Amino acid sequence: MSNRGGEKVDEIPRKVTPLNMLVREIVSELGISEKIVECEALLVWNDVVGPSLAKNAKPIRINNGILEIAVPSAVWRTQLSFMKTDIVRRMNCHVGGKIIRELRLINRQHN
Repeated sequence: MSNRGGEKVDEIPRKVTPLNMLVREIVSELGISEKIVECEALLVWNDVVGPSLAKNAKPIRINNGILEIAVPSAVWRTQLSFMKTDIVRRMNCHVGGKIIRELRLINRQHN
């Protein structure tokens, strides 16, 4: 490589690291990998369960592998209780790991 004066300048060899690898490394060092995947699981809820179910069951949080879901009535609580195993399996498949162990259904009106 030449500078503006035409003199040859030695290039410094650099190791280029893709940004996604750097982010993964930082996230790992900070110890927040699991929390990020938990947040991703909350964000994909609607895609995993579909619009009808998502309208009546809202994810609240994930705590120690337990996904807490707000349901508006005992009827919805009963309906989801029959679907727990399938929902857990689909959520874990969607995020690519065994993040959720179980669902906890909570009767709570949501907006």
